[in-house]
Parts: sequence; structure tokens; C-alpha cells
Amino acid sequence: MTTRRLAACSPAVRSQHHKASWFLAAAALAAASTQTAQAAEPATASATAPGDSSVGAEVREEDLLLLSVGLDDLTIADSVAAYGAPEDPLLPVGELTRLLDMNVTVSASDRRIVGRVGEAERSLTVDLATGLARVGGRDIALSAEDVAVTGSEIYIRSSALSRLLPITFQTDPAEMTLKLTALEKLPIQSRLERIARLRGMRPEVDVADDVLRVETPYRLLTAPAFDVAISTARDTREPDPTGRYDIRIGADVLYTGFQGYLGSDEQGKLSSARVLFERHSVHGGLLGPIDATSAQAGDTFTPALPIGPRSAGGRGFNFTTAPLEQASIFSRIDLRGELPLGYDVELYVNDILRSGQRTPVQGRYEFLQVPLVRGLNVIRIVSYGPRGERDEQTRVVNVGGGQLAPGKTTFDFGIVQQDTPMIDLAEESLDTVGLGGVRVVASATRGISEKLTAMVGAAYYPAASGEQRSLLMAGARTSFRGFAVQADAAGDDQGGIGAAVGLAGQLRGASLLGRHAEYRGGFVDEANPTLRSGEPLLRHSELTVDTNFRRGPRSIPLSMRAQREVYADGSVAIAAAVRASSTIGPVLVSGGVDYQRETTPDGVVTQRATGIVAASTFAAYKWQLRGALDYEVAPDPRLVALTITADRAISERMALRLGVGHGFGQGGTTTVQAGANWRLARGDLALSGDYAVDDGEWRIGVQYAFGLVFDPLARRYRVTPPGPASGGNAVFQAFIDANGNGVFDPGEETVEGVSVSGGPKPATTTANGRAFITGLGASPTGRVEVGMDDVDNPFVTSPPHTVEFSPRMGSVAKIMYPLTPTGEVMAKVMFKPENGPPVGLSAVRVVITREGSEPIEGITEFDGSVAFQSLPVGTYRLELDLEQAERLHMRLRRSVTFTVAPEGGFLADINAEVIFDNPAEELQ
Repeated sequence: MTTRRLAACSPAVRSQHHKASWFLAAAALAAASTQTAQAAEPATASATAPGDSSVGAEVREEDLLLLSVGLDDLTIADSVAAYGAPEDPLLPVGELTRLLDMNVTVSASDRRIVGRVGEAERSLTVDLATGLARVGGRDIALSAEDVAVTGSEIYIRSSALSRLLPITFQTDPAEMTLKLTALEKLPIQSRLERIARLRGMRPEVDVADDVLRVETPYRLLTAPAFDVAISTARDTREPDPTGRYDIRIGADVLYTGFQGYLGSDEQGKLSSARVLFERHSVHGGLLGPIDATSAQAGDTFTPALPIGPRSAGGRGFNFTTAPLEQASIFSRIDLRGELPLGYDVELYVNDILRSGQRTPVQGRYEFLQVPLVRGLNVIRIVSYGPRGERDEQTRVVNVGGGQLAPGKTTFDFGIVQQDTPMIDLAEESLDTVGLGGVRVVASATRGISEKLTAMVGAAYYPAASGEQRSLLMAGARTSFRGFAVQADAAGDDQGGIGAAVGLAGQLRGASLLGRHAEYRGGFVDEANPTLRSGEPLLRHSELTVDTNFRRGPRSIPLSMRAQREVYADGSVAIAAAVRASSTIGPVLVSGGVDYQRETTPDGVVTQRATGIVAASTFAAYKWQLRGALDYEVAPDPRLVALTITADRAISERMALRLGVGHGFGQGGTTTVQAGANWRLARGDLALSGDYAVDDGEWRIGVQYAFGLVFDPLARRYRVTPPGPASGGNAVFQAFIDANGNGVFDPGEETVEGVSVSGGPKPATTTANGRAFITGLGASPTGRVEVGMDDVDNPFVTSPPHTVEFSPRMGSVAKIMYPLTPTGEVMAKVMFKPENGPPVGLSAVRVVITREGSEPIEGITEFDGSVAFQSLPVGTYRLELDLEQAERLHMRLRRSVTFTVAPEGGFLADINAEVIFDNPAEELQ
């Protein structure tokens, strides 16, 4: 039927045809609704980085599942976003572990998950870049379809996640619930009083990179932060009370990060000091054309060469252009960090306890020449404080064969006055080899081809014999049948020469490293740790095997090392060591045996074998229990010493420490220890006492530790618990950004109740909208999480809940967090027939526009309604989707506008009436 024929009909016929055309239009809209919904679906978020085969699952909006999460018949989250099949969905690991208060860190940007799980605190490492998934030393198989990554979250299928965490997951698709069953006691189960606060505490899941990045550039000069520890003690062995102090300083000075340390002896006299200026950048760009990734000046260290000079400290300067977290399998690394008074620290490499330290050296710990294995190395440095604190720093070092990409060149350089600090407070010089001598070490490495990398180096340094030596070295790195191969040769100006060859790779699941070196002319290889330090060698051989010993379902990380040395005087020394760690129930057990044997030129043999067994557990997440037993196997089997400590947090403010130690054998004694610690608003107070049962000697000590840091918003210093000078800090300002400029202007409203977590304990904004957070570490990238659950204003939108910045020792990042007022409106699209009441039209695509912003689209429901939420302040115009309107010949009877006022809130409902032009064309 044409338009002309319809125009010739009677009014009644035209009316009937008009109604028919509306019904056909409505039917067309209903049919179009399916196409509209399909067309409106967002594009799938790819979970796979280019070239990354370790991740193959996808997070798609059409697969979204909003699940209620329950644990022990309690709902801990009303709505968690999962994706995929309801029977085995992809679950957000970061969100779930935060809800369960687990010690797990998820970094989507690094594609990595690290942490500790269970009462035995088994290590958890998932590194998608290398395809590694490991729990307590046991490798877990994950397929590509088990994992998906978005900009702010890592998702793992429930069936696979149950192999990583001590939890089973059961989904009820009909009820849309996720039931968790704990196979071991979870931290949240020991903190039931926190469940009400934890409900709903989760960042919004978004497939975009939902991170607020805050720039923290180096400044010319900032107000310094301080960590101060003061202690005094009374001891029956000393006639007078003793006292000492430690002071740490952190600030920006001359566009570098400054670190300072002052420490006294037991009589309170200043005895040591450190000064260091440093800059780090994972992207390079330091020192202009040198493009360094790290540069230091002050009390620093030289690099080591593969053969010849070791790394040594003193006052000087160094830089490197190599990646910060990359090492060669044939090199050993030195680990150093701050060690406050009363703390002790343990070193774990790939879940195996390597070493420990209780007494600081110039206020810090040192683990020198730590060997690594090829591939991913998870290094955990666990420190225990006098108040029962347990802090764990994790570094993931990717160790390769030392090869570089073709055309890639890296440089290392360092110069120091050996063993001489910037501020020398020693009254008497220590009689050490090389004291005060100049040590200069430089090297360059270049990738020649895919298979070959070359290295050259030079050094000028004080040798063990006392004289200054000059050295030149050259080396090559390549690979053969999957094994990394390294060869180095060096000669010095005293006629000494040395050559070494190394081989490293995987064989039947074990990581192998073998190295052999030959020396002539009195050459001293400092870079090779020897059994008799400083003595000239003829040859050195070593073999390292790292593997997992499997017995049924249990996997025990095992490390074995052996070395043999022949000295210039004809003596031969042999050493071997075995280390292993495993969990027995809720207890982490580590053990090791060390053996040494020496044969003199005249055939005299001496040998010694010692061992240690250490155990730790976090019983019921209340008691931190640790014990260690030292023993001797040869020449005379005997027990040496036993120590047991127990730390218990009574409340957030108070903790207890109990301990007992016993020395076996002649002259052994039993010592008991007790202490109480109070975490005050302006510092930490610790009281401790030791008593020797056998001889009645005792010691009582008191320590007060606090921090002092400048608040740039309040423009005053704050007294805090210790930590602001040993890591990064942040001041957080939440406010209602009424004018939308992102700046906290005078008269704008502050927001109370915003939570900020990421430090040792969460902080919450007060009435002035501010929170101050300390103890954020000093890694290249740090993050804090923002929670909005206690903010009683639904009509605001916030920036991303994850805030990212670069913390530095003593620095304070200013995080401005503007909350934008928003409005909410319900629009209804209606059609009024000639003879009848208005009716709503479904599946109509509408658009609202505001000057200077992107259009917002919506589709009407079955009754013609569509809701628009979180609308920023401004004036909007409602329009029909142009393509659909043209296809169906419809338009609005009159224009529709509405305004969201500065205070936001609900707006009155708006109605938009649709009319159809040329309805006869609908019947063609």
C-alpha cells in the first residue's frame, strides 16, 4: 500500500491503518531489541598479551556472573564479579584473597601472584610471564584456559584455584552463590568480628586498566623523615646501665633519594654513620646519555666481575644500565637492607631457608654472594620484630645465562675507597686487608648475535696480599643444547692468570650448575667464595643441584652444593651442604647439613659436619611460633643449642613475646626471655627481660621507637610508629570536587570514612578528609587500595580504587582523591495512539549528550523506561539513536533536556514522547 492510497481512505480506515502501523513499529522495535542488545555488547577484553602463551582465557561482559560469596554459613560478599561457565567460573584472585584477609599480593601489571598461605605459611608464586605456578615448593599445572588477566585483576578458574589455595569452591548456578570451604584455618576465621566490615569491601572489577597513577618525581629538597630507636638496659654483667640509639633519615636532596644512618655503641656514643644518594628507574634514562637504571653515591658498593674482584663497600660512586631484577646464573648476588634494633631476619630462596641474621652491621643486614638457580628465583626476606611483627619482602629475580639480545649493551661501573665510610668515626683503624685502598671495577656486555654475548672488564683494587692490582678480563656467553655456557679469562699485573668455564641448565627436572676454574701465578679470585679466604688457588670446582624431591603428593624443595679446592701450598679442601624445606601439617620445617674436610700436604685430615633444624607456624593466626635446633655430626655427634620463641598479639595495641634457649654440653646454660610491647599512637614501647637459670644473671631492657615525618597537607611534622624513613609514605585527601577541576579548592566539602590500605595497618580519613599512611616500602612501584563502604553518599563517583605510585625512603606522596557529585534520572519513552492512553516503547535506543563529554547510550525496558546513573554535574539533552530512528521513521515530539545540579542526587522522572512519520510505509 502506498502513501497516496492510504490518503484516499476514509478517516476510519486511516485510523485503523494508523494503529496497525504503530503495532508493526512496536513489533519491529521488539525484534530490533535483540539486534540492539547484540550490537550493544562491549568488545571482549583480551586476557592475553601479545606473544604470551601462558594465558588463554577471556573475560567477556556477556559471561559476567555476580556471585554471593559465603564462608562458614556467613556471607562475606554480596556480589563478586566472576566470568565464564557457572560450574567452573573464572574467579578474581585479588578480590577473594583480600576478602579472606590472606597474605597474598596480586599484581596484574606484572602478571604475578606472590604470598603465603596456610598456617605453615607455604609460599605461593604464580608468574604468568614464565608459566610458573608453585605452592610450598610444589609445582602446580595451570593450563592457558585456567587464567585470564585484565588491567587490574588476575582471574583463575575455581578448579585450578583450589589447587593453589587451601580452599574448595562450589558454585550454585541457580542461587548464584559461591560457597567456600576452608581446608585449613583461614585468617578471616580468626577475625570474625571483622566480617561485617569486610562485606562488600572490594574494588569494582573493570576490564580496563583501572588504576589512578600519582607522579612522585624526585625533588630538589624535601623535609626529611626520621626513624628513631632508643634503648637502655641494666645487666648484672655490667656495673652501669647501657644505652644505645639508631637514627635513620630519608628525604629527597638534589633530585635524588637520600638515606642516612646514625648509630651508637652500648654506651650511647656515636660509633657509625652512613650517607647514600641514589636514583632508580626501571625504564632507564638516568645520567643522560648513559641511560642508567640505577646510580648511587656515598656509602655504596662496587660491582663484581665474573672472575677476579668481588663487590666491596666504601665511599664512592656506582651505576648500572642493566635491568634491575635480572641476573646471570653464573653470578652471585648481595642482598642488603635496613635491620632495626630488636629485629632478626631470615633469607629464603625458592622456599629454602638459606641464612639468618640477628645483629645489624651499621644498622642493616647483609647476605653476601647468594647463589641462584636458572630461571625464576623467588627471594623472600622475612623479618621478625620485638612486638611479634612479621614482615616479608619478596623479590623475583629472573636468572638467565647472561646473554643479551643482539645489539644490546649494558655497562657496570663502581669506584670506592674500600671499607672507608663517608663519615669515619672509628677511633682506631681496623687492621683489614685493603682498608682505604682504591677499588675501581668496570665492565661492558654486548649481544653479538642470538647465540653469542661478549663481555670485557677491568679493575684496579687492593688484593688479599695487600698490594694494589690491575686486572683485565674477557668472556663469552652462549648456549648449547639448552644449557647456558660461560667462559672467562683474566690476567693481572702481578703475573697472575685465571680461566673459568661454567655450564648451567635443566636435567630431568633438576637445575644444575657446574663451574671449574684454573689459576696460576698467585691469581686471587675474590668473586669465587673460597674455603680459605685470600689464599692463592690452583683450581676450584663446584656443582650445585636444585630440585624437588617428590614422595607421593608431597614435594620437598632440595638444594645440594659441593665444591673442591686445591691450594698453591698443596692442601685440598672439600665442602658440601644440603638444604631442604617442607610443611608437616601446619608447620614449616627447614633443615640443613654442612660438611667441611681439609687435607694438608703432609696428609693430616680434619673434618667437621654441623646441622640445623628450624620450624615455624602461625598457630590459629594468633601465635607466631619458631624454634631452631643446632647440632654437630662430626667429629663428635652432639646437640649444640635449642631456641624457641612465641609471639602473641593480645590486641592491636599490645603483644607478648616468650622465649627459651638452652646450650648443651659443658658450660651450657638455660636462658628464659619475656617481653611486652605496646603500639602507641606516637611510637612503640617494648619491655624485655632475660634470665640465665644456671648462674642467675639477668638483663632488663626498655626500648622506645618512633617515626617523625612531615605532612605536606597539614604543613607540620607527625609523630608516628617507626617506619617513615625506611620506606615510602602517603598523605591522602578525599573531597567533593564540586567544580570538577580535580583540585581541592577552598569551600569544597571533605569526605570522612574513606579507607586506605597498603601499609602495615589500614587508615581511614577523618573529618578533614585526610589519612596518613606509612610503611609502604621502597619498591619501584607501590599501591594502596581505597575503600568507599563507609561513605554515606551514593551520589558521587570516585577515581579508580587502586592508586599506584613510586615510594621512596622518607618520601611522602600526595594523593588527591576527588569525588565527583553525580545525579540519577529515570527517563520514559512513550507513544500515544490516537484513541488510547500513552504506552511505553521497549527496545528504543536513546542517547543523552552533554557539551564536552562523550554520549551515554541506553535501551528502554519493557515499560519504556531507562535509567541513567552516575551522571556528572551539567545539562543534558535526550535524543533518539539516529540510525534506529531513521529506520523506523520516528522522532521526538519535542526536545527533552534536564540538569544535574552541583549537589547531585535523584532527579524527577522525565518523559519523552515519540511520534511516527509516514506510518503507511510501515505497511509496505
